[in-house]
Amino acid sequence: MVERALKGSVSQIVIVDRTRVPLRALEPPVDVAIVCVKTQGTAWAADVAKRLLSPNGMAITLQNGLGNFERLADAVADRAAVGVIYVGARLDESGALQATGPGRAELGKPRNTRALEKFEALVAALGMGGMTVTPKDDPWPSVWRKVVTNAAVNPTTALLGVVNSDLLGDRAAGRVADGLAREVARVATAAGVPIAEEDAVMWWREMAQLTGANRSSMLQDVEAHRVTEIDAICGEVYREGQRRGVGAPLNQAMTVLVSALHPSDRPSPPL
Repeated sequence: MVERALKGSVSQIVIVDRTRVPLRALEPPVDVAIVCVKTQGTAWAADVAKRLLSPNGMAITLQNGLGNFERLADAVADRAAVGVIYVGARLDESGALQATGPGRAELGKPRNTRALEKFEALVAALGMGGMTVTPKDDPWPSVWRKVVTNAAVNPTTALLGVVNSDLLGDRAAGRVADGLAREVARVATAAGVPIAEEDAVMWWREMAQLTGANRSSMLQDVEAHRVTEIDAICGEVYREGQRRGVGAPLNQAMTVLVSALHPSDRPSPPL
């Protein structure tokens, strides 16, 4: 999704989709590009953002997992930003995405000072739409916190075929999720974002309690025989741990197990 001519509360939204709404030829420049595709589409979205952004525009990724910001920054340099969003959503019978609540977002600022005006206008526009928005000078603690909950809850529910709150009532499943969260905390700490292991466990459990009846996005993907985001979540945690000298065997195992549920989702060896 991209937004053109952001001026306070006034904006024109332009939706770009690889399948149903492809980029049109000679599309005018936009001030903000919001990347919210599945991680498999990040390279495509980064290329679209590069072609569409105005000279003082910015692009921000609100995707799950790790590695998306780096791909976006490769395309648009210091006009890239990263954030997280918490909002319930579902695909309706027609295949359209429907939000199930206003949600909240934590948004990092682009390093390019000329793009800050567009950032501030984006924050204002999202706020007027009913979303709680928190600007962040350093968004990486927010990113890693969401990785903690995604890595703990998404693959575990996807493998077991259960809703989020079921993990709290199943001792074995809860221990698996605890282990995944602890590994992410250790990797994040080694990467420069200190997270206590007990905090990581508390975060996923609080999220599972708050979203009890929700079917995680990864579970929905598995049930619909779609490619999942497991490699960008648990796979990236494992690989970052390898780079930092920190083991994350549970995240490695989850990457392999969830990938095996869908042939086109299997990572290329070596993991």
